Amino acid sequence: VSIIAEPLKLPEWTLIFMIVFLVAGFIIAVILSWIYDVGPGGIEKTTSVKEARDEIRESPSRLKAWKIATYTSGIIIMVLVLMQIFSHSDRGKKFLDQEKTIAVLPFENMSDDSEFDHLGDAMTDEIIMQLYKIHEFEVRSRTSCMQFKDTEKGSPQIGEELNVNYLLEGSAQRYEDKVRIRIQLIHAPSDNHIWGEVYDGKWEDIFDIQINVAKQVAGELHTVLSSEEVERIEVKPTENIEAYNLYLLGRFFWTQRGKENLDQSIEFFQTALEIDPDYALAYSGMAATYTRFATSGLLPRSEVMDKAKAAAKKALEIDNTLGEAHAELAWAIVYQDFDWIGGEKGFQRSLELNPNYADAHHNYAWLLTMMGRFEEAIEENKRALELDPLSYGIRSSYARKFIYTRDYDRAIEELLSVIDIYRDSKFMRSELALVYSLNGMHEKALEECVKIDYPDRDVPILNWTIGYIMGAAGEKEQAREILNYLFEISDKEYVRPTSYTILYMALGETDKALDWLEKAYEQREGWLVTLKVEPMYDPLRSNPRFQAILEKMNFPE
Repeated sequence: VSIIAEPLKLPEWTLIFMIVFLVAGFIIAVILSWIYDVGPGGIEKTTSVKEARDEIRESPSRLKAWKIATYTSGIIIMVLVLMQIFSHSDRGKKFLDQEKTIAVLPFENMSDDSEFDHLGDAMTDEIIMQLYKIHEFEVRSRTSCMQFKDTEKGSPQIGEELNVNYLLEGSAQRYEDKVRIRIQLIHAPSDNHIWGEVYDGKWEDIFDIQINVAKQVAGELHTVLSSEEVERIEVKPTENIEAYNLYLLGRFFWTQRGKENLDQSIEFFQTALEIDPDYALAYSGMAATYTRFATSGLLPRSEVMDKAKAAAKKALEIDNTLGEAHAELAWAIVYQDFDWIGGEKGFQRSLELNPNYADAHHNYAWLLTMMGRFEEAIEENKRALELDPLSYGIRSSYARKFIYTRDYDRAIEELLSVIDIYRDSKFMRSELALVYSLNGMHEKALEECVKIDYPDRDVPILNWTIGYIMGAAGEKEQAREILNYLFEISDKEYVRPTSYTILYMALGETDKALDWLEKAYEQREGWLVTLKVEPMYDPLRSNPRFQAILEKMNFPE
């Protein structure tokens, strides 16, 4: 069994089952050999010997005892076999789930030139994207992996926190047109080195290096790649190395967030496309950047989501196998066109192409939430957390799902667990205060608000959340102060119309709240997509103006 288990991909419990089966068979064989003999006439009961027969006639209780012993033994054996199978099935499933779970730790940048400061992070991203193409692997998302940059934690602890069996770590070094990539694969629980390699070459060979890394990792983990997987791994995203350099810079600034960084990201992607107009990944990167402008509230969705949609469509015209581009297009048509069914198909296609894409699972969970399909949304959010277990955003949105289901006790429990990890998060404190408020626990809500410095220009959502809580608790003056603050800063930066809706609603000014909600619809403002499920809108639900907007949103039944 141990010889054939690996090539046949048998589960861990197979060997245990065989041992139990053989032990059980041995016990049965002993019993049968005691009762039966094999003689010239074939198989016959041992009791056919006259002396034994006479003895049994004299002691019928002995025969009865043997029957009881035999039946009891049989029952015990079957129970033990079933217990072994079922007790190990969960453990076997867990083993299978974790068998080829892998995390790519942040690559160390060994380059001396500051021009290549982004190289370590860039190679981390690129190797993750290559491993995503191997469906037998379960690859942890960049967000969680990057939290171990410059860490002093050992492999077993990192493996436990990320819930993976294998870690891929390395370094990248570039000097002029030369590059050196060092890689090593580690079995996390034992901290054993499995495989290592040093790749030296010219920078123009970087695609070949990345292809070899993916294939060798697959080989070391005894993974047979399909022809489709090999084809996807070997595809070079561009033939122009300068366009690739610009693309890497665009992705690097995209990860840094903030309006200035996102502006630079767009510039690098655009320049890359000027050099190579058929660079699908650069279009996909642009779509992701425009979407981030909108989701972070830095620009009105009406200004950027059409651009995101156009960029994602262009990426898919060039390469229809890009899972991330399908996800970006799905997100754009949901927010811009309220195309819920089309958005769902887009996310499903994205996950079919890349089951490891945590962001797609996360955003699909949001889409399901918006449509009121809460059980599916929670399961999808759980899957996103499995792939990106240390993501602040995915953890917080998982907690928020229970706000939408009105399960406020569970929401409080989940938020407290997140705050236990991210103690300095103002946003999570405001979310907890909001749940207390929605649950009628106004004093506790105000206690949480005291722990937060507000108003806050850096966390826009915090301001209207606190304002709503103040208004709901009867602190109308403080709610109006926050309202005035938002009007004041709106001359210099974008403020979501629904922020005013929420605040006017907390102040009891329903008509003004609905005026701003109608403006939100005109602008396709992001928070509008939660109209069907957001509990803060409950006081407006019976109003005909609210119902008219809800009908325009075309939510599926």
